[in-house]
Amino acid sequence: MRWIRLLYLANGAIYGTWGAFMPVVLTWHGFDAPLVALTGSLGSIAFWLSLPVWGHLGDKVVGTRRALQLTAIPTAILLLGLELPLPALFIVLLCVAGGATGGAIGALTDAHTVAGLADPEREYGKLRMLGSLGAGVFAIGFGLLYDRTGYMMVPLAGGVAFSTVAIVAFKLPYRPAVSRAADRTAAAESPESDARPGRFGSLSEALHGRPRLILILVGCLGIFMGIMGGGTFITLRLQALGGGPSTIGFANGIGSSAEVPGMFLAGWLVVRYGVRPVMGIAAFGLACVFGSWALTTDPLLISATKILGGVMFAGVTVSFVVTMASILPQRLVSTGQTLYQSVAFGAAAVLSNLIGAVLYKLGGAEVVFIFLACATAVGGVISVLALPAHSRIRRVRDETDLALAAESVTVALSTPEQVLAERVGAEAHQ
Repeated sequence: MRWIRLLYLANGAIYGTWGAFMPVVLTWHGFDAPLVALTGSLGSIAFWLSLPVWGHLGDKVVGTRRALQLTAIPTAILLLGLELPLPALFIVLLCVAGGATGGAIGALTDAHTVAGLADPEREYGKLRMLGSLGAGVFAIGFGLLYDRTGYMMVPLAGGVAFSTVAIVAFKLPYRPAVSRAADRTAAAESPESDARPGRFGSLSEALHGRPRLILILVGCLGIFMGIMGGGTFITLRLQALGGGPSTIGFANGIGSSAEVPGMFLAGWLVVRYGVRPVMGIAAFGLACVFGSWALTTDPLLISATKILGGVMFAGVTVSFVVTMASILPQRLVSTGQTLYQSVAFGAAAVLSNLIGAVLYKLGGAEVVFIFLACATAVGGVISVLALPAHSRIRRVRDETDLALAAESVTVALSTPEQVLAERVGAEAHQ
């Protein structure tokens, strides 16, 4: 468990050293706001397309521990290229390649963690909040550092954070990938009709026969269009208002730090009241935050609203992670988490950055934030309608089903003499 905690802290360090400052690093390379959004969108497309592949690798091929190493090491190397005064095209290509390699770390971390917890609904939030704590502390601390060094140090610090993930992954408990033979056995014994292979491997298996899951992902898309677009354009807005690295780091850091109590609160509320009310309140709160950014020009006030945004983001995160773990069987745990994150941090980022770039050109940042608030509100309504009323992780149920299946096989293989003897004994007892 100690190494899982360190892994979440390293996840937070990635955001605090690199993710919170990525838009302004691109402006340091000479990009304007629409080009920053377009680059983020292209990187998100690469992330979106590659994430199901990482989920398949984690579930079926190498296991989540090795998949974490394979995604972290190349990303650390790619970030070093951003230290160089390269042409804009090469900077864009580096960002796209980094999106394809490093984007899966959060999903694989959640998958490895949820699969090993005895009570994920209660325990996940306590672990995930370490990522938020790390993100807040590192964003504020490194924002102060970047005031002295400039943005040149951002890619180097991010590369060190990615390397730390790879090192910590060596110490994680080994959870092997499900072999094809074991996967076929589980599919044959499962009483559900969802275990059907498809053209896209575990992704097809997860989506087959689950219209509720598809609707949940549509709602997730709307909510995270607001979250991902907000992360990009509020950083650019703070810079346009005269904020330096410390201001940007403080605003993002205080928002991430607010996720810590939010994770505890969301975990408790999900267990007590279910995911629907938590999701509804969190989505509404985020929509209000994004709408307020259209009216606010004070960096200090924006930082204050970031606190509410962090708490609401925690509620959304816990709700979706628990839902994905409850709606899918255990053999698809990595696929479920990567599927959710490919929509949340991939497809949503693509659409929000592309649409945001166009709206920014037409009407400025205010129009962008109004659009993001509306998208979040619509996504929240869809999610609340689609989420199951009660979400419990299916581990216990799956194991019970398999035990019952094994028992039925034993009875079926009994000899006629054994069956006759059991019937005679039962009649004599009566």
